[in-house]
Amino acid sequence: MLHSSKEKQRSLIVINMNKKSSLFTLFYGVLLFVGLSSCKAETKKEFAEVGSLISKDTLENEFAEAFQIVYHNNFTEILILDPTTKEVIQNYKIGKEEQGLYNSFTHNIERVVAMSTTQIGMMRKLAVDDKICGVSGFKYLCHPMSQANVVEVGDMGSADAESFMSANPDVVLYSGFNLHAPILSKLEQANLKTFLIYEWKETHPLGRAEWIKVFGVLFQKEQEANSIYDEIKKQYFDIQEKLSQEEKGASAFSGTYYGDVFNVPAGDSYMAQLFKDANINYIYSETSGTGSLMLSLERLITDNKDTEVWLNPSASTKTELLNQSEKFKLMKAVKTGKIYSYTQKTNCFWENSPIEPHKVLEDLGKIFHPLLFEDRTLNYYSLVTDE
Repeated sequence: MLHSSKEKQRSLIVINMNKKSSLFTLFYGVLLFVGLSSCKAETKKEFAEVGSLISKDTLENEFAEAFQIVYHNNFTEILILDPTTKEVIQNYKIGKEEQGLYNSFTHNIERVVAMSTTQIGMMRKLAVDDKICGVSGFKYLCHPMSQANVVEVGDMGSADAESFMSANPDVVLYSGFNLHAPILSKLEQANLKTFLIYEWKETHPLGRAEWIKVFGVLFQKEQEANSIYDEIKKQYFDIQEKLSQEEKGASAFSGTYYGDVFNVPAGDSYMAQLFKDANINYIYSETSGTGSLMLSLERLITDNKDTEVWLNPSASTKTELLNQSEKFKLMKAVKTGKIYSYTQKTNCFWENSPIEPHKVLEDLGKIFHPLLFEDRTLNYYSLVTDE
């Protein structure tokens, strides 16, 4: 066993990589079989279920559920998993020599197209952001990049293969919001390699931060990645422990209003976990689901007429907020002005929060338990102003 104990006990099952399995990795996106001992055509699934545990070769994650790192003699394998079903969505091989497969890489990755700013944040934390040769859009960046050296390729849904080819990348990192996006097959046809970064599927803040280990394997910086993660985890737990000693913070809800629907984080989601660790009285903490609850405006206002704090509205001023709906005036948080948003630092929040969950937790601590953080300024959040 290479690594560490879990704070959260989970049963991880990993595919049994015997000699037969290598035959199936010759095709990108190939359908894997469940149970290699009885490989029949009728057992095909869209994705393979993970098989038996390879305990001696597998890095045991602490919080992350959407990847698994497996060490072999001549290469390292990274499995990308659906955290709910434990199905293998993609598997990649990284070694000193490329194995002649579409999903294999050498350690010499020098040019990267990063389709999500969260990937840029991870690469910057590892000091390999100088390898970025393409991004989806310059307007999404927290820090400007030289447009002479970096290509804007467009979003996955609208980009064409030619824009990626002009960047000449060794790999395109993508988030997989649409696993069947047509551009993916076009990139494969052009022999431009892709790598699925599924950190947004993690529901624990430290699970997202743990994805730095995947980047460590890709860029031969595993020791640095492990050290970064350990320090983030230590700071996160230090803040959580401090906050847990306090009485429950003020009541709060979180969310944004688009069209006729108000989206709030469900009780098992990433943001709800942050609220729990910040010792906040989150109104929807007992709901189920890892995504968002879609509420009507009337339901939202009824639920939160007396709630004290509103987090994460899609507005940086009250005027902007009330332009969405005058009915927001009925809520206590709006009347008292207790509204906090990262809107003024949106790009930096999305780029850095996955790899800096301790700073987001500290912000929440500062808002809901201010006496504990009198000497600290907010990292990402700010009070929504009147104008």
